[in-house]
Amino acid sequence: MYPDAGTGESFTSGTSTRYKLLSYFSKLDYDYAGRYLASATVRRDGSSRFGKNNRFGTFPAVSAGWRISEENFLKNIENTPVSDLKLRASWGQTGNQEISNNAVYSLFLANYAGGSPTWATSYGTAYDINGNNNGLLPSGYIATQTGNDNLKWETTTQTDIGLDFGFFNQKLSGSVDYYVKKTSDILVQPPYLGAIGEGGNRWVNGASMENRGWEALLTYRNQTDGGFKYEITGNFSANRNKITKLPAAVRNSYGGNGLDDNILGRPINSMYGYVADGLFRTQDEVDNYADQPGKGLGRIRYKDLNGDGIIDNKDRTWIGNPNPGFQYGINVALSYKNFDFTTFWDGIGNVDVINSKKYQTDFWSVDDVGSNKGTRLLNAWSADNPNSSIPALTTVDRNAESRFSTYYVENGSYLKLRVLQVGYTVPKSIAEKYSLENCRLYVSGQNLLIINSKNFTGVDPESPAFGYPLPMTFTVGINVSL
Repeated sequence: MYPDAGTGESFTSGTSTRYKLLSYFSKLDYDYAGRYLASATVRRDGSSRFGKNNRFGTFPAVSAGWRISEENFLKNIENTPVSDLKLRASWGQTGNQEISNNAVYSLFLANYAGGSPTWATSYGTAYDINGNNNGLLPSGYIATQTGNDNLKWETTTQTDIGLDFGFFNQKLSGSVDYYVKKTSDILVQPPYLGAIGEGGNRWVNGASMENRGWEALLTYRNQTDGGFKYEITGNFSANRNKITKLPAAVRNSYGGNGLDDNILGRPINSMYGYVADGLFRTQDEVDNYADQPGKGLGRIRYKDLNGDGIIDNKDRTWIGNPNPGFQYGINVALSYKNFDFTTFWDGIGNVDVINSKKYQTDFWSVDDVGSNKGTRLLNAWSADNPNSSIPALTTVDRNAESRFSTYYVENGSYLKLRVLQVGYTVPKSIAEKYSLENCRLYVSGQNLLIINSKNFTGVDPESPAFGYPLPMTFTVGINVSL
């Protein structure tokens, strides 16, 4: 089954993997007079990816709803504008088993050759302890993973309270939700100390995380006497994320300085680095500032956060949150006689992005020294251009400006016109002449407009890492049904 697991000379390779999942599921629904609704589910899942002690997990869920609009005290109100009103609440748990099929096992590899000892480091296991170096060398094993018999299901628990509503015979409708989502025993392969050596990789139930937020949806639809129809839908959501627990053994391996400042209590993927405090513009500023190796006129000045007069890795701090504070969107659909018009906008706000293209657009010597550079370099700081915020040109990065700092963190908020479409449906009297049941012509555009922060210096804040913007697309089409 595993030809490449053998010792000796081999010209074959092969691998195989599998896992099994067994699930039990039960559900109970309750409905009383269309007013009081309840549901309960229990599922029990077993996965071969976990050890026998924790192979199964039980995940219950309950929900309840009260259709207030069906109550007599509301229905008996004459000319009530309320057409629908429902209060609901839910609580439930789900499990995650997305790990390696061999995550619980200690793994060893008989890697006979393992690289060239002449040109590269040898990771092989073949070695003649007697030093004969003739004939077939005996092979041993290297550890590639340490097992964990206590590995168990990752569990997400979510509580939601919501309200659905409709007014004026559903001309105005929408919903509002507030949720708390907690994920515990997250399955991860944390970093490990180099001193552990081979086999340091190990799957564990690591961090716990919490998301809190709310979502709102609002739709208004109507039609005039002249046949003009319109529907406008808007949505808005806000979320706050934070890491709530870290295993003590790996607590200082997650973000921060690796000592006493970690990501615990902060949003996932938070950014950690130096604070760029503008450029040195006068020799006086250079001479009277903290000890910063490589400092000079036109160079980036980094804040001395701990006040010890030395700029080093102790002056790093939390400088960015890549998780949007809020998201929103709007859909508009209009129609009049045979014409129709639709548009869709969406956006995000309160988000930090890493504009890594600044390594090429703002510096000559930080990255890809021999490559083409951006035109922003034409506005680099110089004695004749002292007000520029772009560092002076240099062929050597003595000031270590490649270090991660707020210079590369920018406001990634944006509003985009995703879709704009205009259509015309051929009148049936004309379509039938050509044996057509329906014929519609349309022209549409995608990604037509972006409104982003003035502080963003890249091309597209939605894809700042590589600077490749989403393409603007135009389409002309015809829909025909026979």
